[in-house]
Amino acid sequence: MADLTLINDADESQLPHCGNCDRPVYESSRFCSHCGHAIILSSESSTEEKWRAIKQAALFFAIHAVACCVFSFVDYFKTFTWSIVIDVFLAAVAVVFFFINWSKLKSVFLWHSFSVLKLLGYCAIAVGGSFVVNFVVRWLNRSLFSTDFSYYEFYASHKNSVVLAIFFVAVMPALFEELGYRGFLLGKLMLVTDTKQAIFISSFVFAIMHRSVISLFWLIPFALLLGHVRTKEKTLWYGVCMHFCFNFTAIMLEIIQWNHHL
Repeated sequence: MADLTLINDADESQLPHCGNCDRPVYESSRFCSHCGHAIILSSESSTEEKWRAIKQAALFFAIHAVACCVFSFVDYFKTFTWSIVIDVFLAAVAVVFFFINWSKLKSVFLWHSFSVLKLLGYCAIAVGGSFVVNFVVRWLNRSLFSTDFSYYEFYASHKNSVVLAIFFVAVMPALFEELGYRGFLLGKLMLVTDTKQAIFISSFVFAIMHRSVISLFWLIPFALLLGHVRTKEKTLWYGVCMHFCFNFTAIMLEIIQWNHHL
């Protein structure tokens, strides 16, 4: 069994990883020193596996791009009902792509060395960032467009508007965007390129899919942070909680501001 101190001293991004817990291991190891899983690994993905990863990532991107363009540029689909349909469709796409690759990606559902303090720290960063972004975006919208933009306005006229807004703005993105972008897409890109480049590419794709040029200044850093946390902690769950806290704070601020102006 490999010596943990040797693994810690090596460049982990260059080492093969356990298929069960995604921790770095030596090729000579017969069992993972972290979870005890039997190791059958090579130092790098085969050309066929890399090509398959590229094709799947490209298809995932294409489906999201078409869905986002249809909703943004075709007037017929710019309704509340179609917004819900497209959100559910993209959530289903994330689930399908992830579970097609379940054997390779399932380790991100594990929560290695769970720490309440670490979770609270990550969530505090997300909440604080959301307050800052809300203030800056409101200032930019007023300065550049002389208006206030609110996601909550889209839900305000519907019954149970607060519940709908929280579910579709905070809950669904936290679960399914993390599953799709930090689960599937980042995992596939890490088979093709190094970890840092994979984080940047997946973050850029995540940002542009939100279809808001003015929001790129915070979407890209936020996605980079989520990607970093996902690869550092070897789990999706810290990122899911951060994403929820960020979006929940944002939508609650909008709800408070909306009711204040009534």
